[in-house]
Amino acid sequence: MKLKYILPFLVAFSAELNAQDPHLSQYFNVPVFYNPALAGSEIQNMRIALDYRNQWIAPGVSFKTQTIALDKIVNRVGFGLMINKNSAGKDGFSRLSILGGISYTARFGDKKLNRLTAGFQVGVLQKSFNPANLTFDNQYTPDIGYDPSASSGETFANTKVSRPDVNAGLNYSYGLGNGEVKVKPFAGVSFAHINKPNESFIEENNGNPIRTTVYGGAAIRCSDILELKPLVYFMKQDAFQELNAGVISQINLKNTNAVRFGLFYRNQDAAIIYAGYQLGKVFLGTSYDFNMSKYKPGGSGAYEISLVYTPQGKAKGKRVEEGTVKPVNKKKAPEPKLTPPESYILAPVRVAASIDVILDEPLPLKTVAQNQKSKTGIQNQEKNNLNYEQAGYVVFKNNTTKYDLNNRFDVIEATIDYLFKYPQQRVLLAGTASDAEFSNNSHIGMQRAETVKSYMVQKGIEADRIDVMDLKNTLPKSFVEDGQPTQRLSRTDIYLIK
Repeated sequence: MKLKYILPFLVAFSAELNAQDPHLSQYFNVPVFYNPALAGSEIQNMRIALDYRNQWIAPGVSFKTQTIALDKIVNRVGFGLMINKNSAGKDGFSRLSILGGISYTARFGDKKLNRLTAGFQVGVLQKSFNPANLTFDNQYTPDIGYDPSASSGETFANTKVSRPDVNAGLNYSYGLGNGEVKVKPFAGVSFAHINKPNESFIEENNGNPIRTTVYGGAAIRCSDILELKPLVYFMKQDAFQELNAGVISQINLKNTNAVRFGLFYRNQDAAIIYAGYQLGKVFLGTSYDFNMSKYKPGGSGAYEISLVYTPQGKAKGKRVEEGTVKPVNKKKAPEPKLTPPESYILAPVRVAASIDVILDEPLPLKTVAQNQKSKTGIQNQEKNNLNYEQAGYVVFKNNTTKYDLNNRFDVIEATIDYLFKYPQQRVLLAGTASDAEFSNNSHIGMQRAETVKSYMVQKGIEADRIDVMDLKNTLPKSFVEDGQPTQRLSRTDIYLIK
């Protein structure tokens, strides 16, 4: 083949791939695929997502897209890593993207229910082709036709190009992680290839157009069992644009299991059916695109499968900061004789590390009946009819609402893991103080309980699953721990509500 024929071919290939980035029907299962601001969104610890898409499903013409993404949340900072590969047809053309990103979330408004997240990604975008998979004029003879063993007579100085790539985005959400909010809207915008990386094999100035993505939706809790999520997704890149709209319904089963069904329509392109099943920490999603466009090179659509794993953080001990109180001995849990208000009969202390979050079923907990009526003037009369089991307690520095860091990881995080595993479970946080602390600040017990609740809500536990109360200075001044009298009045006790 003459060079004059090769040049237009490679230029056309570069232009074709530049015109449109690969897309996914299950984009919502791989959030960092379409917005770097979503790194760490809607998870407590980490998410590993895999997605495979095969479009047109015919030998020699199918377009395959494989994606693997990992993101993690640490307080308000999210971290993400994504690898995406797209291969076109039988001719060995491929596109590889490797991106790492970071995001930060700011909270504002009433009860900090509004969240605005900004994020960006930096990485490498690579395009390549394999000349061995192409056919040339020199390989055709009048006698036998195409002869793959014949030399093409062509040489290529460059079969691969790699360029830096930069993406950025914003995301807004309301009420995330708060069970009192029934309608939780969200929206966002992202920009890919901000630096317009040059991807041409031949031309010096053939930059990848910026891809603009705008999306929105809402999670609507219809009942404890049913949740609906309408979604709209719009993407524009140079002359190409895509509009995708639909709805996902989720039916919650026992524990954290759930099933999902969805219907979508991609404008002038495809109708999409979607189904998935959540089993504990693992989610499997499948979808099929029914081709409704005029272009049908092979097959009738595309199938796609996604696998998402969301492990939850394990409680980890941490070195006690200087000046903090000695942490609880997890091997020999203290059993103080509590003297709370008469409306509360509480079980013996059990440290939070005993909440085994890796068990398939909850630990058998001994409940204590509430047979007495309130004589303390507590406003929330509903608490008087509940049963409790103590799961542990959080130690605070004297005269402050700052808790021991060991308790944060050994007690609070373990309780959070337990609540994620069993979404129907509720807890009571009871704050207390010493006589001296109470005389200085009569509300410090409640403030300590609210401090623990705020951290748990920040980690994704719904606020309506957490009750708080103030035990004031009603606990005994000391109890025996490891054979020694120990003062432990500056604390918040955590009780499972049965």
